Amino acid sequence: MNGVWKAYKIFHYIKLAGIWISGISVLVMMLLIVYDVAMRTFFSSSIRGGFEIIQNYMMPLVVFPGLAYVYASGVLPKMDLILEKLNATAQRILIFFMLLLELFVLVLIVQFSWEYAMSGLERKTAFPAAGTLYPLYPLFFLIPIAFAMIVIENVFILIKNILVKKPSMVMIETEAKPEELL
Repeated sequence: MNGVWKAYKIFHYIKLAGIWISGISVLVMMLLIVYDVAMRTFFSSSIRGGFEIIQNYMMPLVVFPGLAYVYASGVLPKMDLILEKLNATAQRILIFFMLLLELFVLVLIVQFSWEYAMSGLERKTAFPAAGTLYPLYPLFFLIPIAFAMIVIENVFILIKNILVKKPSMVMIETEAKPEELL
């Protein structure tokens, strides 16, 4: 299990980088919006194409890089109330079933979103803002990367449930950091 924890520690740092990207994107988006509102209010001017840039660049950068970290934190509902009422064997079977079902669905999302991203790359998908075409296709790749990271998280959880007797829907049960678990 030590090798799994070491690999998960590396993966945890990748997820942390994603949450930092999301956080910085939120700050940049807020600053752009505040600047745009101040310019409209005081100078009757605004950022040319600001709305489209925020919508098409900043919003995906806020959501997708941090998705795996949020998923791993356990804040998303995962049938905890039902699982607590079952015995350990039934919990284990239900968790394996749910993890395999999630993996199946997430792999399909990765596959289809990757195909969509490749299609956008081939077509050089762009959006107009202030009379200029800005490329949009690079952001299409955030979606399959985000869901692939959730697939990796689920694989770690599946391995943990195979190696450890106590069934679990998350890799880290407490607020402990992966370094403390090694």
